Amino acid sequence: MAVNTTADWTNPIHCPFCGTELESPGAGFVDHIEESDDCKQSFDHWRENITGDLAGEWAG
Repeated sequence: MAVNTTADWTNPIHCPFCGTELESPGAGFVDHIEESDDCKQSFDHWRENITGDLAGEWAG
């Protein structure tokens, strides 16, 4: 699995972490990270890093 090390998600049709084409940019991404342990871990790490940047609690 190739990991994207850039900070920019430039193509919402592809997973920003592994580059896999998604069925859709929204629900398809959620489904993908639920099925891919590596991408889920990368997403959780990303989310942990930005938590302090958002006002209040983020339910996403």
